[in-house]
Amino acid sequence: MCNLDMAYEAAGIEKGIEKGIAKGIEKGKFEELNDLVRKGIISIETAAETKGMTVEEFRRKVASLGL
Repeated sequence: MCNLDMAYEAAGIEKGIEKGIAKGIEKGKFEELNDLVRKGIISIETAAETKGMTVEEFRRKVASLGL
């Protein structure tokens, strides 16, 4: 593999890592909000509003994340 190929590969790996971290952070935010809803600390309406979603959108997102 030439140096240019290795540089492109390294850049691709770095970009993939960055995307993975961002997805993990976003999932963590939903996990925290969902936990607060389950504990009765905040309403599902408040959690959805926090994320700029409707309640139904929030429920679908939580379900799609397997929470």
